[in-house]
Amino acid sequence: MPQNDTTYFPRKLKSLEREWLFTALPEKKLGYMQYREIIDGLTVIGFGRFGDGNLILGTEGEIIDLEVSSAPIFAVSNISFEKANVYVTIHEEFERQIEIDLKIDNEKNIPDNLNQSKIWTYSNWIPGEKAPHDNSRVREVHLVKNEIVLAIAPHHKKIWVYNSRSGINHFVPVTNFYNEMILLTEIKDPVIALNPGRLFTNLDEFTDEQLTAGFLTYNRHWKRVELDHHFTELKSEQKKKSFLDLFNK
Repeated sequence: MPQNDTTYFPRKLKSLEREWLFTALPEKKLGYMQYREIIDGLTVIGFGRFGDGNLILGTEGEIIDLEVSSAPIFAVSNISFEKANVYVTIHEEFERQIEIDLKIDNEKNIPDNLNQSKIWTYSNWIPGEKAPHDNSRVREVHLVKNEIVLAIAPHHKKIWVYNSRSGINHFVPVTNFYNEMILLTEIKDPVIALNPGRLFTNLDEFTDEQLTAGFLTYNRHWKRVELDHHFTELKSEQKKKSFLDLFNK
């Protein structure tokens, strides 16, 4: 599948494109299975802003607005062949359209049989597991025990929140999350305030309470997961504490 494909649009997803996309959407998890069904109901209507493997799925006749920023990332996967890699990125649905990226680093060596490859994705992660691909450390903060779990993988420099009901691991943008924590602490030192990478390099300096409070504030503004009534109670408990005291423990 050449990246500079100029196939006429609209068109159906090619079988290999669909197969690659679905490596990031495990069928045994309800939320990802539902996303498979959404994708199966859409058509490739054109290229996105970045051309080549950057495609837009939608309904025939819809217009692609190339001025609109990409929606948050919904799922990713990596498919490794002997001499090539395929990088799959699927964005969240926005106004009945889904942006996807299928990037190949050496397309001439892609074999026809996908089963010959090694595949890894964050979508398969569940609490208690190490980080995908390299089995590196994952810090878990159970906001609601085994139901809503904040996961931080310092080696990957990734943050996601696991939702047991849907099975989806929602990615959390590092900078936005860190900024919310800094606002809560009112830290003015630019060495700390302007360095979101500290969340990974100095992860053990942050307590579960700090990370919980930071996520509650972040989620209120950016709405990554729906929170149950018992989680609202947890939020009330966090308000009773001084976040500055938590941060300085």
